[in-house]
Amino acid sequence: MIRFFGQPKYSTANDTLGYEFFIRQYHQGNWVFPQNFNQFSAQQIRDLAIASIKALPKNVALVSINLDQIQFIRPDFIAGMTQVQKACYPVEVVIELTERPQKVPLSDLIDAARQYQANQLWVCLDDVGTGDNTIRLANALDPYVTEYKFALQNFRQYTDFSSIISPLLQFWRQYAQIHHKFFAIEGFETKAELSIGSHYHADVMQGYYLGRPQLISIGCTQTQKRRAK
Repeated sequence: MIRFFGQPKYSTANDTLGYEFFIRQYHQGNWVFPQNFNQFSAQQIRDLAIASIKALPKNVALVSINLDQIQFIRPDFIAGMTQVQKACYPVEVVIELTERPQKVPLSDLIDAARQYQANQLWVCLDDVGTGDNTIRLANALDPYVTEYKFALQNFRQYTDFSSIISPLLQFWRQYAQIHHKFFAIEGFETKAELSIGSHYHADVMQGYYLGRPQLISIGCTQTQKRRAK
């Protein structure tokens, strides 16, 4: 059994904008991170997404769903996510293209992004500056991308965390502004870090300090409502 956990997204004014969905699998009494995301069909993800979005409060403006490169270009996922958008309007469905390298041809990513945009779906380039989500890909997908997301957590292993992220945040903030994209920052873990969002004029903020992912209940028993590991 699989379900989505939703992590809230906020504006810098602390207004709730929506949720990012994370898929989790029920195993031996706990919700766990799946070992293989490709085991789930596009139809499974589509049906779960529709049910989960319809279970959210009525004032939710947007919901983002992560797809890796292989999922992103598959026609059944493009069709499935288009059906989610149609079924859940006026909620804006955002497809977050993850950074994990999977050797997908750039031309295929461009064509898929074009199709998502044509079908009224937003495309977000997730975790910019890491993995495959580099400036090269950002330039290639520029006509079809709506948002860039910077992940603070990708740089926490460095002792000079602040000095490393500052120029990167400045670069991607300016890049988003020049290209008329929304700019999101995720990974806030302390109150003090919230000033980063204001300083770099983030349009969207999320992180454990603001809210941890919680099960989107669509009929689970109370014993299953445990926080994702």
